[in-house]
Parts: sequence; C-alpha cells; structure tokens
Amino acid sequence: MSFNKLKQGYILTMSVCHLSAIIINCAFAEEGFKYDAKSRRDPFIPLISETGGYASDAYEASAIEDIRLEGIVWDDVKGSIAIINGEIAKEGDSLGSVKILKINKDNVIFDVNGESVKIELNKD
Repeated sequence: MSFNKLKQGYILTMSVCHLSAIIINCAFAEEGFKYDAKSRRDPFIPLISETGGYASDAYEASAIEDIRLEGIVWDDVKGSIAIINGEIAKEGDSLGSVKILKINKDNVIFDVNGESVKIELNKD
C-alpha cells in the first residue's frame, strides 16, 4: 500500500468518526432551556422601563388584593424592608395607589384609599 492510500483511509476513518459523534450528540442533546418564573419576577426582564418608570407588577397595585406580602427584613436601626410581590419596598413607598405606612416584625400596614389595612406575614 502506498502512503497516499493510507492517508486517504485515515482521513475517511476520522471523517466517519467525527460525523458519527456529531449525529450521536444531536440525537441526545437536550432541548433549549426555558426559564420558569413560578409567579416570580423574571430576572432577565429589566426593572426600569425605557421611559424610566418601574416595569414591575408590584408597582401597579390598585387594591389590597393585589398585594402579596412575601417577607420582612426587620432592622430597627437602618429601617426595615418588606418583600411585596417579589419586590423590595420600604416605609413610605407607594405600590400603585397602595402606600406602605408601617413595617412591623410580623405585619405591614398599608394605606388603601385612606383606609389602614394590616397584612400579616404568613409564616408557612
């Protein structure tokens, strides 16, 4: 056998191996990743819209039923924060027409159309 025949055989064998590996890889490849937010904010969507306003659902609350109190970070010195509809909020913040009056250790008091409404933190 000549050197050229060996070279051609080697190239053909390597090409078949590479093609086989590509076909096997494609056959067992996972489908594309799809992010499931599970009713939380998608971290890949900006919080600020192109116009400069909040793009979050938390800031569109118009009634107490739109509020979901998810957590409270209590800090007597620096001021406490609440996690509402997946967003961080502090006393004095407005979420649409709902305003946060007071953040306590286990509840938050809101002003809804001039009426104070307390939402307890669910400990589940």
